[in-house]
Amino acid sequence: MEIDVDKILAEIKRAVSIAQNEREVQARDSSIIENEIAKKLGNVPVGRYEYTFISGSRKRADYLYGHVIIEYKAPGKLSRDSEIVKAKEQIIDYIKREAEVEERYGMFLGIIFQTR
Repeated sequence: MEIDVDKILAEIKRAVSIAQNEREVQARDSSIIENEIAKKLGNVPVGRYEYTFISGSRKRADYLYGHVIIEYKAPGKLSRDSEIVKAKEQIIDYIKREAEVEERYGMFLGIIFQTR
């Protein structure tokens, strides 16, 4: 089954534009991910909200879907380059924690969404 990335991105942009808060964006996005990616790929683990990493740290990602780590940021939180760099570093840290060993880093994808 084919996955239409342009359709997924358009649906996610729409979800972000109409959602009233971060939780609503997460709910809409998880529905899109489930319907447009997971069902089509099959055999993808169920997503987990507020996922605490296996490393034993207290750090938690907003959402883990298989090997995809999603982090949501509040409106305006990514308005400066330094904030974008910090968000990227956070995702990289999460990937390292979940992958546990460098050989597995490439198996993960990190996504950062800014809510409106």
